[in-house]
Amino acid sequence: MHIEYLNVEDVEELHDLALAEYGGLPGREKNKLEGILGIPYAGYGDFEKYPSIVEKAAVYLYYLASGHGFVDGNKRTAYLSVFTFLDWNGYDLIVPDDEVYRFIMLIACDKTRPPFIDAVHWIEKYMIKQAED
Repeated sequence: MHIEYLNVEDVEELHDLALAEYGGLPGREKNKLEGILGIPYAGYGDFEKYPSIVEKAAVYLYYLASGHGFVDGNKRTAYLSVFTFLDWNGYDLIVPDDEVYRFIMLIACDKTRPPFIDAVHWIEKYMIKQAED
């Protein structure tokens, strides 16, 4: 299966959309953002640290929300990124708004951040395969 990944330009565009819709300060930490976007590719040889679509999606959600690659709008950008990544790869993410807010706030706060595997399980709970055309 071919996987469509997000690149820096994609995430910057999603960040710009989030700021245009909800406000916030522009600007990013270039090295942090590039580092975060490299995580889904992690591995060596034939080994992938995050082999499944859901794990790769969880990387975008977890590390974009907590890694502060942008001056402002990290949580919104994280959600838009995971939503877009899943859409590009044939899945929808159907989550009640209050649950999106609750979980992303947990991830973003150092004191309440759950382990990464919780993000994987959260996405598994709310993602569905798109209907075939």
